[in-house]
Amino acid sequence: MVVKRINTLLLAFAVLFTMLAGAASAEPSKLHRHELDNGLTVIIEEERSAPVVSIQMWVQVGSADEPDRIAGISHVFEHMLFKGTEKRKVGEIAGMIESVGGDINAYTSFDNTVYHLTVPSRHFPTGLDVISDAIQRSSLDEGELAKELEVVLEEIRMNEDNPGRRLFKSALGAAFKVHPYGRPVIGSIETVKGLTRKDMVEFFRKWYVPGNMVLVFVGDVDHGEALKEVKAAFKDMRRKSPPRRTRPAEPAQKGLRTEVFTMQVQDARLGMSFHIPPVKDEDTYAIDVLQMVLSGGETSRLYRKLKIEDELVHSVSGYPMSLRDPGIFFITSVLEPEKAEKTIGATLDIVGRLASEGPDHQELQKAKFNLESDFVYSRETMSGLAGKLGYFEATLGDLDYEKKYIEGIRRVSAEDVKRVAREYFTPGNMTVTALLPASKKEALTSEMIAASVSAAAERAKAEAAREIRKEERTTRFELENGITLIVKEVHSNPTVAFYAAFPGGLRFEDEAGNGIGNFTAGMLTMGTVKRTREELSREMEEMAGGVGGFSGWNSTGASGKFLSIFFDKGLGMLADVLLNPTFPEKEIEKLRTDTLAAIQRQEDNLPGYTFKLLYRELFSKHPYGLPVIGTKESIGSLTRDDLVRHHREFFAPGRMVLTIAGDVDTDQAHEKVKALFGGFKNDAPPLPTPPIEPARTSIESTGAVKEKEQAHIGIGFLGTTITDEDSYPLRVMTEVLSGQGGRLFVELRDRKSLAYSVSAFAREGVDRGIIGAYIATAPDKKEEALKGILSELERIRREPVTSEELNRAKRSIIGSYEIGLQSVSNQASDMANNELYGLGYGFHKEFPGKIEAVTAEDVMRVARKYLDLDSYAISVVGPTAAVKD
Repeated sequence: MVVKRINTLLLAFAVLFTMLAGAASAEPSKLHRHELDNGLTVIIEEERSAPVVSIQMWVQVGSADEPDRIAGISHVFEHMLFKGTEKRKVGEIAGMIESVGGDINAYTSFDNTVYHLTVPSRHFPTGLDVISDAIQRSSLDEGELAKELEVVLEEIRMNEDNPGRRLFKSALGAAFKVHPYGRPVIGSIETVKGLTRKDMVEFFRKWYVPGNMVLVFVGDVDHGEALKEVKAAFKDMRRKSPPRRTRPAEPAQKGLRTEVFTMQVQDARLGMSFHIPPVKDEDTYAIDVLQMVLSGGETSRLYRKLKIEDELVHSVSGYPMSLRDPGIFFITSVLEPEKAEKTIGATLDIVGRLASEGPDHQELQKAKFNLESDFVYSRETMSGLAGKLGYFEATLGDLDYEKKYIEGIRRVSAEDVKRVAREYFTPGNMTVTALLPASKKEALTSEMIAASVSAAAERAKAEAAREIRKEERTTRFELENGITLIVKEVHSNPTVAFYAAFPGGLRFEDEAGNGIGNFTAGMLTMGTVKRTREELSREMEEMAGGVGGFSGWNSTGASGKFLSIFFDKGLGMLADVLLNPTFPEKEIEKLRTDTLAAIQRQEDNLPGYTFKLLYRELFSKHPYGLPVIGTKESIGSLTRDDLVRHHREFFAPGRMVLTIAGDVDTDQAHEKVKALFGGFKNDAPPLPTPPIEPARTSIESTGAVKEKEQAHIGIGFLGTTITDEDSYPLRVMTEVLSGQGGRLFVELRDRKSLAYSVSAFAREGVDRGIIGAYIATAPDKKEEALKGILSELERIRREPVTSEELNRAKRSIIGSYEIGLQSVSNQASDMANNELYGLGYGFHKEFPGKIEAVTAEDVMRVARKYLDLDSYAISVVGPTAAVKD
């Protein structure tokens, strides 16, 4: 059995080797690199698999290049670049991209600042004009800077309320005493408050020069035409040499470091950091393989031991922070405070065994296979390809790094993994940070950490592991047992996705059985008649794919995604978990423990908790008001018999829609589905009828006190259904309000600096859903923020939207929808849900026309119909003063 499994993995590895080698050598002329006369590096890759283009500008400056006095300026500059130019006012840059259906954003890292946008390829000139105008002619208006500094300060405060980010900030600060990697990328309240326009201008002149920037285009563009337009767009930018980097080197760490602090949280969080070399170092390949062996999935050593066998943690992960300068390998876990000390020792034992024994042959091959398969999956989207090329050029200075990386991974031996584990994963090179609930501050101390590390050191000495596009074909079948099968051939990438959906989910639950749909879905992969949970996990990872259950508002089922060479095995696994789950009592209890812990943690996620309270207040009768995950009482009382009964009642062939999208043959897929699912029989009872949510007649509010830095506000109105024609003008209305160019963002964030995060949203269901708005603001600005949202809602009821707003919203919705359907996973789920809800699997072709048909009068009509400002629900989560007002 073991020999057979290893041989299967080796065969898959060989096939993947051939695929990657073919992809690397196919059509080399598609990728072009140029350096313009002014020094700007331009990367262009023609990729015709979708009518989309991604444009990214990589500026080679990040937070690690900043003097202490202006720490955070790179991030502030990222915010300011889109805040207007000589020819575009505040909000117009984002608005213009969203108006053609694209998306635009930016991010700052330690080493780079990246501005990126994705648009339908027919709007490539617009995208290029926007990004070139912003890079060259940002106005850096002093008044806008003052507003944006307030927004960034809100972002800093938001991060201070987030337990995971606080832990990471603490870990970096403790690990890096000299190097700027020890500072938050976003800066501090003190440094951000002190920034001036003069600082911004000097920073721009120093770093935003052509020789320090890389412009990347990937997508449905002609290389020659694109290069011509780039030269014209940047012709006024003069050549200037990039500045020298003067980063202080971090001295070698010479002993264990610890830091323990508390917050008002439910669970503890533990971080263990080890210094590692820079990303261009030869040891990076072995460290990446080590990461996969340690924490690459449910069969990894950390997860299997700490989570499954010893039940010490709720979650655990590990990853290398590989940067331009030496970085860290970070292992983090969420756990009960009382288990923290034992978890430190157990983690070091696992690493120590890897340092002394190394990975076995199967682990090594699986790790390499998964690392290489990431490159296949990254080819699915234009933005993924562009980001990869930008990183290779800007950070590594090597556009051909993918080939070098794959070769480096293939060279890694078990001895290499042992060597890097021994060299870098040592107590003297280690920093332990712990975040504890304030009520459990005695659960772990620095002395206890030191003792645990010392004991682990004594137990283990050295602690150191395509592209030929074919015509698409979509076919619908109906099996004799009632299953609807839809197969769509997409041959642009060697992947395949499955999506099996049934009517179910929250819509059919009540208080007593709340969460049973989600729990049942979670149990599908916990063991079947043929496979144990561990066997399922191992097989998935060997195939670099996976299967998982899902349950939402209106449906339940399972989905999967694999490389197409594993189509037969992957579909067989999907059938197994759908038809033959055994619901083992032991796994039920493990999932119950995890679910109850997740329910308890909900209050730590303040935006999510705000929405939970809002839904509960808005839907007083309908189950949409219940949390999908369930409640402590309902999950605590679930039995195996309940799960078996729920599976029998809802997983019925006559109500099942199965979609397959990807690199498959339709006829072969049809025959395989008949063989696997043809015998599926289930005389399930009729589905129950959910209660009708009555119309609201007043304003009702709810809230929860959380002594945090921000007040979170949600407003909700009863919405419409998936099949209602009103859903299309409601989407347009919401888009006019939302997005970076929307009314709420421009008025409340850009003009009034009330928030970092503000949005409008709409969610339809099979029954009436929700329309609403959300904002996170400083507690003393709560009333002004609420008044501002209600004012904008009243305005959209009273005044017709402009033709510019209408067209921007429609293009944004259609463009976002088209971009979202790039991956075969999204295509499979979209077809299945549309078929299940009565729209038809081909509705994606009708949707753009539905949106285009919306008029300004339609928007005003639905605004007046649904946005009744005398009857809605409101939820507030934050400090006492904000909630009690």
